[in-house]
Amino acid sequence: MNRILCEVKLDFHTVKSSLALSAFMFVISFAIGILTKQPLITPLFVMIFGVFIGGTVFSIHEKNHIEKLYGILPLGRSDMIAGRYLYGLLIGLVNAVIAAVFVWVISIILNKPVVSVLLLSVLALAFFYYCFAVSISYPVYFIFGFAKANVVTMLPLYLIVIITMFVVRKTHLVNGLGGITEFLSRIQYLIPVIGLVAGLIVLTISALILKPIYAKKEI
Repeated sequence: MNRILCEVKLDFHTVKSSLALSAFMFVISFAIGILTKQPLITPLFVMIFGVFIGGTVFSIHEKNHIEKLYGILPLGRSDMIAGRYLYGLLIGLVNAVIAAVFVWVISIILNKPVVSVLLLSVLALAFFYYCFAVSISYPVYFIFGFAKANVVTMLPLYLIVIITMFVVRKTHLVNGLGGITEFLSRIQYLIPVIGLVAGLIVLTISALILKPIYAKKEI
């Protein structure tokens, strides 16, 4: 476990140089919520940018050939995978908290109260999307490298979000979810747990699939 935590610490130290970019992306997410007057849209953008932020560690490692460092560190490939996925999970959790704070602040600024069950549902869905995106992108980055796979990997994930937002907007889908909202309101405090568990499941499956494949890859 100590070796896995060392991997996580190394990843966080690696991405320190990109903190300014991360802050800029959070500002953009906040601004989008203000300009669209839709506080609940903010978590989605925070998580989309979170996927990008989480992937920068692969880019920095690749540019600086940090993978050579692993040859002298007491870290096995399983430790590297577990540590990287734990790093990704922590990024997602922190972003979820930031997104919740953004929604609360924006709702106050716009004087537009947000129903708690909708907030929890959006946060859970946004977090699950983040975990799903990580579960797809991390294995590709591990195997093929960030530079080769970034655009090919991220474009479909971004298209999913754009298409979903378009469908919801054009079909007024939210207005027809009265029955579902009523049901969710009865279990609203379980919604974050469901989102967290679902996210952990897809991350675990992804890591288990990656492990035997990455074990055969030359570093």
